[in-house]
Amino acid sequence: MKLALRSIYIFTLGIFLLGCGGGDDIEVDDTTQDDNDVNNVDVDIEQSMNTAIGGKMFSIPSPIQMVNMIKDNVETFNEEMLTDPEGVANFTTEYKRAINMGVYGADLGYATIYENNTKAVSYLSSIEKLSDELGIAGAFDNELLERFIDNGNNQDSMLVIMSEGYREGDKFLKDNEEHDVATLILTGGWIEAMYFASVSYENTKSQDIANRIGEQKTALGTIVDLLEEYNTEEMYTDLINDLKSLEEDFEKIEFNYTYVEPITDAKNNQTTIKSKSSVKIEGDVLSGIIEKVKNIRNGLIG
Repeated sequence: MKLALRSIYIFTLGIFLLGCGGGDDIEVDDTTQDDNDVNNVDVDIEQSMNTAIGGKMFSIPSPIQMVNMIKDNVETFNEEMLTDPEGVANFTTEYKRAINMGVYGADLGYATIYENNTKAVSYLSSIEKLSDELGIAGAFDNELLERFIDNGNNQDSMLVIMSEGYREGDKFLKDNEEHDVATLILTGGWIEAMYFASVSYENTKSQDIANRIGEQKTALGTIVDLLEEYNTEEMYTDLINDLKSLEEDFEKIEFNYTYVEPITDAKNNQTTIKSKSSVKIEGDVLSGIIEKVKNIRNGLIG
């Protein structure tokens, strides 16, 4: 399936991310493949996305890809991992509202992928309320919620409808230069998805999930850089310090990369980039990452 996801601002309505967990020594060899269509703006939702916020370019895993990966390893919907969609009233500052808009977005993605449509609609409604309180209601399609409900029995249609809303959010936030809000929403979604994977790994000891944890080192570094750039009033300092502490654990992960020559299809003007990567995570390092992710996440939703 392909959706026209043109930038990371799809996270400005905070959807689908990833996560991790802890245990014994783990060594994982994984082959990843990225398809980059030179002329086509459509992005395969099963691939990583290259994008920009505030002029900074970076790549993160496709949100749907990551949640699908968790579902591949954990068949049962775990409602206990999710936050309370009725907690909107508890968020009274721009910082808390934006961070938890990202958290709710990850919850929305999780519920949608697991086809719990009642929960998904609840999170979409909460995101709509937060967008209004943040003064970015113009980023939210007023017809989105109704269309989402009407298509509740068609997961593909739900994903398409949401992607349309996120593209509108993309345009709105770019036009209004709301980069600080976008960064906070991205951060909240990333942390919540990391929490999902942490809990999922603890329950499964899945090497696939452990591998995804290690691959988040670059994304974490980018998030820290973005938060520091927009921390003009030092409201994000505590969170930045917590994430930098988490970075220290990621520095202990061993990464290996093997270059594989890309394949070019001149007829279709398309280049397929293939790479082989391996990640080795010691058990105590993984446990430390899990503990810090949980503490950061619980502090944000409180």
